[in-house]
Amino acid sequence: MLVILTLFSQLSIAQPGGNGDGLRSGQCGGSCHADASQNATSTAEISINIPSSTWAGLLTSVTINVSDFPVDSESRILGVFLLIDNSGAQDRVMYDGWEIMSDPNGGVNNYVETRLSSSTDTKQFTWILKSPETPGTYSLMGSIQHGGEGNQVPFHKNSEIIYFSLVSPPDNLPRLSENFEPPTTRLINEQTTITLLTEDVNHTQIEWRLEGGQTQVVEVVNGSFTLPAAINPGLIEWRAILAGEGPNQTTPWFQLIAHEPLFSVASSSMYFQGIALLIFCIGIVRRVKNFEPREKETWIQDPNFATPQVNGEISEHSFELRGDF
Repeated sequence: MLVILTLFSQLSIAQPGGNGDGLRSGQCGGSCHADASQNATSTAEISINIPSSTWAGLLTSVTINVSDFPVDSESRILGVFLLIDNSGAQDRVMYDGWEIMSDPNGGVNNYVETRLSSSTDTKQFTWILKSPETPGTYSLMGSIQHGGEGNQVPFHKNSEIIYFSLVSPPDNLPRLSENFEPPTTRLINEQTTITLLTEDVNHTQIEWRLEGGQTQVVEVVNGSFTLPAAINPGLIEWRAILAGEGPNQTTPWFQLIAHEPLFSVASSSMYFQGIALLIFCIGIVRRVKNFEPREKETWIQDPNFATPQVNGEISEHSFELRGDF
């Protein structure tokens, strides 16, 4: 059994104390750890914001703000949902035609988790979405879940539902091409060069900033620009200001998250180690079998031999032994 587990086991990164990021319905809110009917209402404040003008079929940003996070949360893990309503069924954004380009953690999920420090009670979560192709009225909302003291009861709360309209963009509107996919993650100590794909654009300006820092401008050369390397894990944000014959457009702030290299092990090395362990175990088994005790020796006395008595004692020279030695 040990050998089988060694050969077929895989390394994984655990996420203790939470569910991990994923595509989840709001029905999971508070019910992933316990009975949903036993949820308590969070005292935190939650709101959701979207730009006032949003074009159908183009990129936009949606931000969920959480404040007054309770100090009695023992794990300090906060889970945040981006949903279209509070129905609890088919409420993920893709059901309305939204496409998640990036989430606050650099993935493409509508549910993300983060651990807040003990000195932080406010956090902002931003998603970059490609809006539905069909113009019309749409809705979005945010939802949170977290634990409390002792993590015995799950806490849950929804934001208000916001309604807004998507309109068809003008034909000559400067825009990023629908084939452009902004990178969301990178390694620390590495510069990042991004090549833009645009439509109806005559001039492009790129702005970038560190989280909470001042905005800086970077030069665009032949449609490409380079962002500075990150020394420590964290994020850098950038956006493009596009000019053309149509009205100028400013893209949402794209987030680029820097992280340290993840620990990984080649599968071939793991299998070779497993085979070596198998051979080692076989050798131990064979070695143990060679040390099995011999059968007990049998002593047979000659039936025709009469044991002489010397002063009531047996003489050690007056009997014959037969047996295997």
